[in-house]
Amino acid sequence: MHKRNMFLLVISRVVACLIALTMLSGSTVSVFAAGQKERTNETTGYKAVIADEAELLTDSEETRLIEDMMPITRYANIAVYTVDTATRLQDYERARDKRAELFGSDNSAVFMIDMYLRRIVIQRKGNMESYFNNASANNITSNVAHFATGEKYYDACRTAMLQMFDVIEDRNVPRPMQYICNACIAVMLALLFSFVVAVITSTTYIRPKAKIVSAGVALAFGKDIFLRTDSKYTPSSGGSSGSGCGSSCGSSCGSSCGGSSF
Repeated sequence: MHKRNMFLLVISRVVACLIALTMLSGSTVSVFAAGQKERTNETTGYKAVIADEAELLTDSEETRLIEDMMPITRYANIAVYTVDTATRLQDYERARDKRAELFGSDNSAVFMIDMYLRRIVIQRKGNMESYFNNASANNITSNVAHFATGEKYYDACRTAMLQMFDVIEDRNVPRPMQYICNACIAVMLALLFSFVVAVITSTTYIRPKAKIVSAGVALAFGKDIFLRTDSKYTPSSGGSSGSGCGSSCGSSCGSSCGGSSF
């Protein structure tokens, strides 16, 4: 009987310690579901969820990543979703369905890496739509696409979470694709300016066959004569490369679904 009482005492103390640790752990609680890791911000009620269905992240990476996601839960629910199964859906539709499954119509965003479609997408709802327009979402996915290409999936997710929080907090986020587009536009304007200058200043050289004499007075003194004429200027083939760059940059910089390929 004495041993049983001692056993019960130990168990009760262990339970008490666990309860105390839970209460002292701050504003978050970790919950593990089947193939899914969650943490709730008890102040706002918003959740951070990792649904790594494609198994791109290790357990330690998921633990670190959910810490990087928690600042966003001050404003909305946030999820990282990876998937590699076949689908007939478009990328943003797949991300939208997962967001609705996890959070319904609540304020939320999903960062998705789709290994089947080879796409990275940010899909959002509620107040997250006011924080992220298509351009800013596309910029973030473009910034992290090279990590996914190099199979550095944790780096891709972590960088995306940090940059998403920067956007919410109204801090600057690098825009390399915008700089490339601006450079392409500058090249195109330079080519256009060169074309205009060439048209305005183009001349045709004419050499007279003989001296022109009228009434015994020489009108020309054996010198070459330059006459101003209108001449159509045809740019070299190099000009087409500027146009090609402009169109490719335009397609890269604009994305209606806020996503990038990798």
